[in-house]
Amino acid sequence: MRISNFIARLLTERRGLVWGIVATLIIACLAILTTRIALDSNVLNMLPGKFSSVEGMKIYDRDFEQTRELTFALLCKPDDVDRLEEFAPQFAENLRRQPWCVRLLTGSPMETPDGIRDLQSIAVPLLLNLDPPAFENTISILQPEKIRTRLHRLHQQIEAGSPRPEFELAFDPLGLIAPALQPFAEGKAIEEEQPLTSPDRALRIFLTVTNQPSISAFDCQRLMRQVNAFRARAGEGWNGGPLEVLVTGRSAYVAEISLSMRHDIVATLLGSILLVGAIFFGGFHRWLPLLGMGFGLLLSCLVALAIGILIFGKLNMVTVGFSAILVGLGVDFAILIFGRYQQARGDGESHRQAIGTSVNKLGRAVFFGALTTAVGFLALMLSGSLGFSELGVLIAIGILFAGLFMCTILFLFVRERQAPLRHDWLFEVVKKYVRWSVQRPLPVLIFSSAFLILLTAFGFSPVPPIPFAASTRSLEPRNSKAGHALEAIMNKMPTRWEPVLAIVHAQNPQQLHDQWHEVSNHWNDLQRSGKIKGFSTPAALTLSPASMQRNRQRLREIDFAVSRRAFEEALDAEGFSRDSFAPAFALFEELQRLVDLSVPPPNWRDRLPKSSGWWFLVDRYFAQDPLLTVGFVTSNEPIRTHADYEALSRDLPVANIPMILSGWSYTLANLLPWSRRQLILISAMMAVFDAVLLAILYRDWRLWVVQELTLLFAVGAMLASMKLLNIPLNLLNVLAFRLVLAIGVDYGIYVLLVWQKARELEHDVAGVVKPVLLAGLTAVSGFGSLGIAKNPSLSGLGIACAIGIFWSLVATIFFTLPAAAATEPKVWREN
Repeated sequence: MRISNFIARLLTERRGLVWGIVATLIIACLAILTTRIALDSNVLNMLPGKFSSVEGMKIYDRDFEQTRELTFALLCKPDDVDRLEEFAPQFAENLRRQPWCVRLLTGSPMETPDGIRDLQSIAVPLLLNLDPPAFENTISILQPEKIRTRLHRLHQQIEAGSPRPEFELAFDPLGLIAPALQPFAEGKAIEEEQPLTSPDRALRIFLTVTNQPSISAFDCQRLMRQVNAFRARAGEGWNGGPLEVLVTGRSAYVAEISLSMRHDIVATLLGSILLVGAIFFGGFHRWLPLLGMGFGLLLSCLVALAIGILIFGKLNMVTVGFSAILVGLGVDFAILIFGRYQQARGDGESHRQAIGTSVNKLGRAVFFGALTTAVGFLALMLSGSLGFSELGVLIAIGILFAGLFMCTILFLFVRERQAPLRHDWLFEVVKKYVRWSVQRPLPVLIFSSAFLILLTAFGFSPVPPIPFAASTRSLEPRNSKAGHALEAIMNKMPTRWEPVLAIVHAQNPQQLHDQWHEVSNHWNDLQRSGKIKGFSTPAALTLSPASMQRNRQRLREIDFAVSRRAFEEALDAEGFSRDSFAPAFALFEELQRLVDLSVPPPNWRDRLPKSSGWWFLVDRYFAQDPLLTVGFVTSNEPIRTHADYEALSRDLPVANIPMILSGWSYTLANLLPWSRRQLILISAMMAVFDAVLLAILYRDWRLWVVQELTLLFAVGAMLASMKLLNIPLNLLNVLAFRLVLAIGVDYGIYVLLVWQKARELEHDVAGVVKPVLLAGLTAVSGFGSLGIAKNPSLSGLGIACAIGIFWSLVATIFFTLPAAAATEPKVWREN
C-alpha cells in the first residue's frame, strides 16, 4: 500500500486513534515545558562564542560587580543648573533611602570626610606593598631629623596663610600615607575617568549598587518596576523647568530586552497569524481548514520548543521569537497540500481519494522543501552563535514537523461532505497566466530576464557598496530608555569613547601583582610613544606577599621609640597639640606591631568599609574572584575598523601574560571579517547543497540551470533592494542570505517537480502555481511581521528574509516557469 493511501485511510477510518496520538504528544510537550523551561536574556549569546573578545565580554558581564550597578542622571535645561545644584542633595537622599539601594556615590570620595578616612585606613597595606626602592624612600621619613624638618616646614607655611599644610597634616601627619597612596592615585581619579557632572553642569550622575539577587530577566524586571516607581516621584521638590530622571545599566537593559521579547513574541506571532490567515482564507474561502492549519503550526512550535529545551536546557529569548518565522514557513505546506486537495475534489474525487492524491502528488515536494529549509536553518549552527544555533535547530525541527502535520493532521479539520469551490477566481487568473507563459514563453522570459539581470548586476556591483553597520545599537531594543539615557550621558560628558578591556586571571596574588606591574610598564611605554591615549590598571591594589614580607623585615631595623619621641618633641617645639595627632600615634603603634612577623599581613579589602564610595572604583577592576581583574585602555581614536582592532591586538598584549582583550567597540570590530565570511562562505556552502540536491531531484541539466539562475537572480535582486532602500547589513542579518537560498529554492522545486510529471500542463501546473503564490506571500508575511519586533536583530533578519523571499517568488513565477517551458522539448509540451 502506498504511504499516501495509508495516510488517507488512517485519517478517514481511524480518526480517534490519530486524535489520541495528538493528545499524547501535546501532553508530553507541555510536561517538558512546564518542568524544564528556562529563558536566557543575555544578548551576548547572539554573538559567536569562539572569539576571545566575545568571551571577554561575557566574563566581564557575568563576574564583575558592575552587573548590579545602575546609573541615574538628572538632566535639566542650561538655565536651571543652579536649581539642579540645590535639588541634587535632596534627590540623592531620596535615592539612598530606597530599599533596593545598597550603596550610592554622588561625587568623588575625596570630597567627603568618610572618603578621606577610608583612604587612610588602607594606607598601611599599600605602604607595605611598595616596591623596595619606593618603600625605602618613604620609610626614611621616620628618621628623627626628617620628622623635625617636615613639621617645621609645614608650620611655617601655615603661619604664611597657606591652607594646604593644614589638610596635609590632617590627612597625613607622618608623611607616610601620601607616598603609600601615590600608585593608587595615578590614573585612577574617579572624577577624571567617570565624571559625575557634565561641563555645563546641566547633568548630574548618581551611581548605585542594588540588592537584586541575580541578573536574571525576572529579577531585573522586578527591580526596574521599583526603580520606575521611584523615578515617577523623584521630581518632587523640583521647581525649575523640564527635568529628566534617566537610568541605565545592565539591569535596565535586561529588563527592557526581556519585556521587548515578550512583546515581540506576542505581536509578531499574532501579526503573522492574521496575515497568513487572511491570505489562506482569501485563497480558499474555508474557515475550518484554516483552524486546522493554525493548530498544526502551533503544535509544530510546541514540539520544537520541547525538543529544543531537551537539547539546550535553556533557550535565548531572541530564539523564542522563531514562532512567527515558523508560521510563515509552515503554512506553505498547508497551502500546497490543501490546494491540491481542493483541486482533486473539484475533479470529482472523494474525500479519501483527494487526501491520497494530494499527499501522493505533493508529498515528495513537501519533504524536499522541508529538508532544504531545515538544512538552511541548521546552517546557522556554523555561525558559532549560541542564540542563532538554537534558532536554527528549533526552526529546523519545527519545519520538519510542520511538513508532517500538514500532510496528516490538517485533514482532521477538513469535512468530508464539504463541497469544493465552484468558482475560484484566483485559480482562473493563474491558469490563464500559465497557459500564456507555456504557449508563448519567450516574451515573458525576455522581459523578466532583462529586469532581473539588471537588478542582479546592480546588487552585486561594488558601486555603490551596500552599507554595513557594526554598532551596539543593533543589539538593543528600539526606542530603548536605557539606551537613550546612556546616549544622553555620553553626549553631555567630555569627548571620550569606550575603552578596551584587558582581563587578566592569575593563579595567586603574587602572580597577579607581577603581571599587572609588567603590563602597566608596557602600557606606559605605549602611552609615551603615542600609540594609546591613556590607561588605568589595578596594579596598585594587587598585593605582593613577597614585597610585604620583605618590607616588614625592613621595619624591624627602625627604632620606633626614637622616631616617636622625635615626633612628640617636634610637635611641642612647633606648638601643635598632641591630641590633634592621635592618628599619627596610632600609625606608629600599628607599624611597630607589624614588626612581629607572626602577625598576619594587613589586607586593604578587610579595612575598606562596605559602604565606602571607593568600592565603585575598586569594583571596576576586581571581579567577585579577587584574582580575576581588568584594566582599561583608551585608544587615540574610537575603534571603528578591523585595522583599529588589529593594531590594538598587536600592541596591548604582553608576552607570557595571558590576557583577554574585549569591549563592545573592540569586539564588533573583531567580528567584521567573521560577518563577511558568514555572507560569502556559508552562503556559498548552502548554494552548493542546493545545487547537488537539485541535480539529484531533476536529473535534467536544463532545469538545473534554470533553478540555479533563479536563485542567483533572487539574491541579486535582494542585494539591489537593500541598496535602494538603504537597509544596511549587520553582524546578524547577513544570515538571511543562506535562509533565502534555503527557502527560495522550495518554490522552484514545487513548480518543476510538477512540471516534469504533468499530464495536463495548464491544469496540473496552475494547480501548484496558485499554492506557490499563496505560500510565498505567507512566507513574506511571516518574516515581514518580524519587522515590528523591538529587537533589531530579529527585526533586521525578518526584513532581509522577507525581501529575499519576495524576489524568490517573483523569479520563480516570471522566470522559472517560462524558462522551463522554453527549455523543454516542444513535443513534450503538446502532449
